[in-house]
Amino acid sequence: MKPFFAGVTLLLAAAAACSSPSEPKEAKRVSASEARSLLLDRNWIDQMPKTHRDRLHVFRFVPTMGGGVFQDRTLFRGTFELFTFENTGSEIRFHLPETGEKVRAAYTIETIDGPAPFDLRLSIPESPRGPKVYYGVLAETDRSGAALEARLQTARE
Repeated sequence: MKPFFAGVTLLLAAAAACSSPSEPKEAKRVSASEARSLLLDRNWIDQMPKTHRDRLHVFRFVPTMGGGVFQDRTLFRGTFELFTFENTGSEIRFHLPETGEKVRAAYTIETIDGPAPFDLRLSIPESPRGPKVYYGVLAETDRSGAALEARLQTARE
């Protein structure tokens, strides 16, 4: 998972440089079948950090790795919790092995126009961890994180 964490850090650092304080202009809810696909294999973060010490929360749902991860962190330090889940397109069924909790949480995904660089918003009103709203990038389809890391490395140079 080393490329994943490096990719997250680089993504957040690069995105912070181009973030905008403006609120999303218009949101359009996607269908449950589209939400089922969009939820997976992307970083969902609650806020864009402005400094390396700003706290942020990250969800990542990766069925090919057998589950997902929740992070409570800054850019360089934090904690994580692994979980398994089922995704119906309108509900996430979390199983949190550390505590034994099982949580059924409805969710929605909307397409949005910012704040930059975000164009997706994930809402989980009954989220078992962290905030209830997260943001993502539609173009993030790199399952392993390797292509994202390479792209961001080029942008840093």
